[in-house]
Amino acid sequence: METNKKVSIVIPVYKAADTITRCVESLEKNTYQNLQIILVEDCSGDQTIEVCKKLADNYDNVLCIENDKNHGVSYTRNHGLDHADGTYLMFVDSDDYVEADYVETMINAVSCTDDKKSMPVCGYVNHDEKKNDRIDIFLPENESEHLGTSIQVMPELYEKRMLQIIWNKVFMLDVIKQNNIRFKEEMFIGEDFRFLLEYMKAAEISGFKFVNKALYHYMRDNEHSLMSRLLEVKIQDGLDNFEIMYELMGKSSDEIKQLLRIEKEKQVQYYAYTIMHDENMTTKEKKERILQLPAENAGQLYKQQKTLQRKESIYRFKSKILKK
Repeated sequence: METNKKVSIVIPVYKAADTITRCVESLEKNTYQNLQIILVEDCSGDQTIEVCKKLADNYDNVLCIENDKNHGVSYTRNHGLDHADGTYLMFVDSDDYVEADYVETMINAVSCTDDKKSMPVCGYVNHDEKKNDRIDIFLPENESEHLGTSIQVMPELYEKRMLQIIWNKVFMLDVIKQNNIRFKEEMFIGEDFRFLLEYMKAAEISGFKFVNKALYHYMRDNEHSLMSRLLEVKIQDGLDNFEIMYELMGKSSDEIKQLLRIEKEKQVQYYAYTIMHDENMTTKEKKERILQLPAENAGQLYKQQKTLQRKESIYRFKSKILKK
């Protein structure tokens, strides 16, 4: 295993005074020692910057950078990229933490094979504090299935929530810098996925190396509702990501058009479902937003979601009665 090559880890930080210490200390406890930890503080306006500066004072390998003003996560990650100087690059979020063998296992997945066209993908633990501290473990594979490792499994990995995230992967920093790969600051959703796809294209990634261990702990963000950004979201951004993915898989133009039609339908259904279940919105607001979605029959879509929500409410009520 390569232990002498530096790994740069970029951590965008915003209002994370209570969690960033746990995050950094989990990396400091890692068995892989040659780390450059880059904290980029996005003008939180609270005690976060003081905590970050203290961490930089306590650890020689921690660099604390401040944005000139609040810019958002994409700009913040790009700012961190400008200061990264390792051979490898990884991303961690400030609310999250990692296992002690996170970096070593992932770098080992890169260096144990001569095939530099394979991207390592590890599993993670999803902590959902909103749902009674529910914990779900996501792995690239499970005992009942066997996914191939070629690039053709991208749709399956996406459905398993393994593809579109960046903190369960390792990147070659020279590929990113030579090809000027950046996070798209104008995108509100799907910017991580776009970054990944552009990297895979530039690096000529042809497959995956599965690390079937949950090495990363993802703490679900419950404070910022997706619904607050929905009016700004262009569904086309998500479809553009899928178009790039299908092109990487070698699909024909006709196949891509058909697949994108299906994907658009799925995204519209997803957004409609999410809107209908947003507790911060009135019934009138929900209807207005669903009618704004780019669906051929948005009125019918609203009726379907309303019926579904009513059935779910009845099911929850019956379940509650049975438990008594």
